[in-house]
Amino acid sequence: MNTADVAAEVKCLRRLIGMRCSNVYDLSPKTYVFKLMNSSGVTESGESEKVLLLMESGVRLHTTAYVRDKSNTPSGFTLKLRKHIRTRRLEDVRQLGYDRIVLFQFGLGTNAHYVILELYAQGNILLTDSEFTVLTLLRSHRLVSDNLLMSGMMIKGLQSCQGIDILLKFAEFFERTTTAKLQETLTSFKEPENIEPVNDDENNMSDKAQKEKQGTHKGGKSSDLSKNASHGSRAKQVTLKNLIGEALGYGPALSEHMILDAGQIPNMKISKNNRLDDNAMQVLVHAVAKFEDWLQDVISGDKVPGGYILMQNKNLEKDRSPSESGSACQIYDEFCPILLNQFKTREHMKFDTFDAALDEFYSKIESQSASWSVSTSEGMLTTGLFLVYGL
Repeated sequence: MNTADVAAEVKCLRRLIGMRCSNVYDLSPKTYVFKLMNSSGVTESGESEKVLLLMESGVRLHTTAYVRDKSNTPSGFTLKLRKHIRTRRLEDVRQLGYDRIVLFQFGLGTNAHYVILELYAQGNILLTDSEFTVLTLLRSHRLVSDNLLMSGMMIKGLQSCQGIDILLKFAEFFERTTTAKLQETLTSFKEPENIEPVNDDENNMSDKAQKEKQGTHKGGKSSDLSKNASHGSRAKQVTLKNLIGEALGYGPALSEHMILDAGQIPNMKISKNNRLDDNAMQVLVHAVAKFEDWLQDVISGDKVPGGYILMQNKNLEKDRSPSESGSACQIYDEFCPILLNQFKTREHMKFDTFDAALDEFYSKIESQSASWSVSTSEGMLTTGLFLVYGL
């Protein structure tokens, strides 16, 4: 999930504020389900409104309408969560700054507890008290400086975690990209070195190529390899997509969307001798501002963003043409809260909310994985029967 995905999902989940945590279950060592109930909300059947909130460390966050098998024995992490947040009211859901970190506040004042979900790298889930003292966490980190585990300590007092305190102060502010910032990004970037050392395998190949050149093989391929080996390097260049993605922090997919909106080529090589002119720069600034208008409306506005699931078409039978009816099946490939320019020509499904799109996407993926596992097991069993009984 990128920055836009997290912002859109947080906006969808803010409707859960006011509900109480009834229980917590673990589906796997990284996946947990929070059962939320609203005593004041009554469904058509006359029961209290119930919502299942699913969190997977480093991967996803969404509510789900599908029932999944729970672990028979709750883990120690699950028991710790139950002890501190069960029966507590969900008071706030927000994205910390514009990073892929989501904070859930259960309770108020000194009785408040926070569940912090990290959706980047390997991810993590932390439980803290009202002063952000870590009570438990899913994955421990050993600090090199003082050789201590990050648990049972105050986040604010740890040098590696001071960013949370800062992000809490500035979480409500949105820093727009200015023309000056974008110009500085494209003009004052540090151009990489023209050469990059090759690895040992390439050196071995180069040595072999040199020997072949001295022996019977004297073709152009061996000469080229020997030439590259003599330099021991290869050229590197920076693309417009990578440069914008790293500078603005939106990632490659969103950067490509904005660049295409500006009519530019995402993989265009950027160097001191090849830069955007003033007109192209202004168009790119307008494209970035257009996306940030949408993002600011998601964060601060009242509109709940919709969602899209992109399809990957694969032919079921190689002998049949793709135009024949039923020759292609729909396979979920990607999700996004805004239909990106690079995906507009692909087949897609639209949902009223991004949360519904995420639930449908991951539930279908889980169902397909389970079906493939069963089919594989049945195939192995059938093969075994043929080998044993000669059927």
